[in-house]
Amino acid sequence: MKVLIKGWYTAITLIELLVVIAMIGILAAVVAPNIGGWNCRQETRNSFERLNGFLESARLEALNRNKTIMAFYNRNGYMKAYQVSKACQVNTSVQSTNIPDLILDKKYKVTTHSSVQPYTCFNADGSSYGGQFRISRQCDGKDYQYKNQIFGATGFIEKLKYNAKTNKWDEL
Repeated sequence: MKVLIKGWYTAITLIELLVVIAMIGILAAVVAPNIGGWNCRQETRNSFERLNGFLESARLEALNRNKTIMAFYNRNGYMKAYQVSKACQVNTSVQSTNIPDLILDKKYKVTTHSSVQPYTCFNADGSSYGGQFRISRQCDGKDYQYKNQIFGATGFIEKLKYNAKTNKWDEL
């Protein structure tokens, strides 16, 4: 094959073409396994962000309604938001909210700050009963963990990622 480049003819030999194809094949073999691990980590991070978005929606709903809103995790992968009494008790009569349920895939391990209390409440003034939710998943033999810390006085949600190298939680 001959190609005209600014008045010069250059030829691409079959050997050069095969070398380029071989290099692309080697590169693809190295990159492909890493893309799978990257997808797994990114899905976990996205689910964590969806969880935080759900909690922030519950906080804003409490401010808008001037009522207490409970964000409840039911261990089957569902997060639901309910309007509850001021005492934030599960046994009281509850009303539904405009917040769509959050469904987390079973591939994630979700834990709360307390196995007895898998919920938190946001009050009409923006404050909270505090709490903590964690999402973790194994990707490429490594455990990726994210957690949030909900502060009681402000309802602020701090987002953290576990760093296995330093054995500490780093801010996102």
